[in-house]
Formats: sequence, structure tokens, C-alpha cells
Amino acid sequence: MDDKKKLHLLSVALDVFFKYGYKRVSMNEIAEAAGISRAGLYLYFKNKEEVFNATILHYGDRLIEEIGKGMSARNSTEDKILFAFEVWTLNQFDESLRSPEVKEMTDSSYAFAQEALDACYKKLEAVLTSVFESRSNAAGSPHGLAPENLAHLLTSAMRGFKMVAKDASELRRMIEDLLRIFLASAS
Repeated sequence: MDDKKKLHLLSVALDVFFKYGYKRVSMNEIAEAAGISRAGLYLYFKNKEEVFNATILHYGDRLIEEIGKGMSARNSTEDKILFAFEVWTLNQFDESLRSPEVKEMTDSSYAFAQEALDACYKKLEAVLTSVFESRSNAAGSPHGLAPENLAHLLTSAMRGFKMVAKDASELRRMIEDLLRIFLASAS
């Protein structure tokens, strides 16, 4: 199968899911938005759930790519990690609170794409692990925790913070405060 065509389908599907949520989207709507027949869409994906899972993975990969491109412009460990969280969740957080469709898509990812979502978070954790590894070579690791454990704790905390934060500003403060605790304990 043509990877370029599949990436196009995933980009279009992502836009459709963000616009309408998961439940209101059909294979017909995705195919129509992509400019192909429904039968053509079925050549790439068995059903809407498979499209959704692939879309979640594609979106996660796009975010990881954006983080990778911008990470080198940051100098400190804190700046690198905050940048990663900015791209990963803070930039879209307020929209996800205001848009019922985006919220429904996010909620659906836990119901219909848990494996894909977990794979995306593993990729984020790998990026954060590399940041902590470069820091631990120079300054040690907070409380002697392995870099991958620190990355997992931070991403898990951020996922929980998203459930209680009222807006992106509060979420940013929570992440910054937790990060300061982590980094201060290593000093």
C-alpha cells in the first residue's frame, strides 16, 4: 500500500475526528473528506476503529516529531521537558475543554484506542527518558530514580493533572511545580 496515500488518509481522518468527535464519524465521512470512495478507504482500513487507532498513532508521531525538532533549541532540562509537555498537551488543552467533539474524541481514545494511546505515551516517555539520561550523566537523578521511571512518573502525573486542571494555565503550573520538585531534589 502507498504510505503517502495512507498518511494523507490519516491526516484527513484526524481533522474529521477533531471536528465531529469519534462517535458521529462514519467511514463514509472519512472517505468523502479524503476524496476517495468508501470501498477505497476499506482497502487501507477494516473499520472505523482501525482508522481511529491509526489516527491516534499518527497524531502522536506528529507531536513527537514536533518535540524532536524544537528540543535542540532548549538548553536546560526543565526547558526541554516543559517544551515537550507544551507540544504534547498544553497547546491543545483549552480547546479540548471547550470543544465537546475534541473532548469526546479524547474520551473515545481511552475506550476504542487504548493500545494506540499507550504506545504514544511510551514514545513521549522515551523522549523524556533521553532528556533525563543526558542530565543524569552530568548531575545525577532525583532520589536515585532511573530516567525511565522519572519519565513515566511525569507523564502519568500529567495525565492525572489533565483530569483536574480547569485550564491550560493551571495545568502548566501543576507541571512546572512537579518538575521543580523533581529537579530540585537532584541538586
